[in-house]
Amino acid sequence: MDLKKNDKMILVAGVVILVIAAIGVAVYTSPDTDDIKAGDTEPEYETYSYTWTRNTGETPIGDSLYIGKKSPYSDSFTITASSGSVLTDVEVQINWEDDSTYGLLIKKGKDTLTADVSQQGSEPIQKSSEGSGNMTFAFNLNDIPSSDSVLAEDKSDAGNIIDGMFSGENDESFDIEASIETGERMIRILKFLKDKGNAFELKAKYTYYIYEIEEPDEPDEDEDKTTGDDGGYHAALGEFYKNLCYGRGMI
Repeated sequence: MDLKKNDKMILVAGVVILVIAAIGVAVYTSPDTDDIKAGDTEPEYETYSYTWTRNTGETPIGDSLYIGKKSPYSDSFTITASSGSVLTDVEVQINWEDDSTYGLLIKKGKDTLTADVSQQGSEPIQKSSEGSGNMTFAFNLNDIPSSDSVLAEDKSDAGNIIDGMFSGENDESFDIEASIETGERMIRILKFLKDKGNAFELKAKYTYYIYEIEEPDEPDEDEDKTTGDDGGYHAALGEFYKNLCYGRGMI
């Protein structure tokens, strides 16, 4: 068959393209597996969003604690929210009432209670009250956490990642020292000796945030559809060559 010069050039170009394509297919279908062990698979990561829900709690530290005029009260305690949460605010409350006063219209002999409450390692907050009191010591601990997302293999893995990000932010330790000055005068010697101190109640209210993980969105199946048995690659490649040849009149 006598081919024209242009036809020969087209034929040569077609052969070159076929050779290059054959090399590409061979490389594509024969990946290097020297470093891949049997059973090994690459983990698939998905985006897991999480939000925070505000919660409050209250815990008694002592219902019938006692302060003596010669024996001040001193102790440490820890406020703990649920694991993985963020503790943002704590209010320590002292409730008390003098148990030994006299006078009908005007109460006399009232005791004075003074308390120092502090986060461990920080400066204390000091308050006093006479006769009775409901003293509140407020502490701001951590910022309110923001909603965000993490890349994880599954929901459990996402929870472990978030727990690690906010580790240690769900509890706080406090110190308290309290003393009392009795109000009885020495001239009432029997009452003075009898008034040895006072009982009080110690409790804490706190605010904390718990995260909630959302399931990732399901992928759109229509977007994942391909043509051909091998992910569409070989079918598309064959169609390209077929159209090329038909277009030039070679088949």
